[in-house]
Amino acid sequence: MDFECSDKDLDGYLEARSFAKVLSGEIVSKIEVGMSEKDIEGIASEVFRDYNVRQHWHMPIIGVGEGSTKLSSIYTLTSSFLTKHKRILQEDDLVLIDIAPVYMTYPGDYTTTHVFGNNPELGAFVAYARDVSRKIAEYASNEMTVADVFRYAQELIRTTSNYTLLYPPLISLGHRLSRVHPLEKIPEPGLSYLILKEFPFINSSNLIPMDGLWVIEPYLMHNKRAAKFEELVFVSRESVILDKD
Repeated sequence: MDFECSDKDLDGYLEARSFAKVLSGEIVSKIEVGMSEKDIEGIASEVFRDYNVRQHWHMPIIGVGEGSTKLSSIYTLTSSFLTKHKRILQEDDLVLIDIAPVYMTYPGDYTTTHVFGNNPELGAFVAYARDVSRKIAEYASNEMTVADVFRYAQELIRTTSNYTLLYPPLISLGHRLSRVHPLEKIPEPGLSYLILKEFPFINSSNLIPMDGLWVIEPYLMHNKRAAKFEELVFVSRESVILDKD
């Protein structure tokens, strides 16, 4: 199966990621201590409207405090919809923001975790989550299988931290990324694209070569808080991390 991307496509994915970063920054800038998770979801919706976002590769995910762990299972995610008004951002706590606006048919899958206040313990946790996602992306090459990358991530996190690696349903450590067809009008087409693809997830059973475009997003937990960052990497004869920073 051919997973090559043209230079134009790679530029498109990079621009979409940069667009998602801008929106994420706008959302973070409007968050205040004392807001509920529902309030922050409202802020995100306003930002999407301001930037004329009409389609998302997947539904936006906002997690406040313990709500940051909502991606750990189907149950925690679905039940979180009923309790989002109860989770209030406290001083020195964190918010996880996972968005994927579609920009000119390219998905900008992007996650950040931000500490609001001064909490050295959570600050170190968030910094580690950011750094380890980049290290895993830098390790990936087409000379290994997807499962090799998965096992490397497990061992790296086990030996360099006391944090727990969580495995979100289906997604596990990450997934492929797909452009949206210009005529596709489904509001959130990402999951359907992944289900239709062959071996699209980064997990222990995926033995295909690590070729093509992948999102690497290790999801870590510490003291009932979770943190996650995403790296977009194109793996071919050489691996290229698609990020302007």
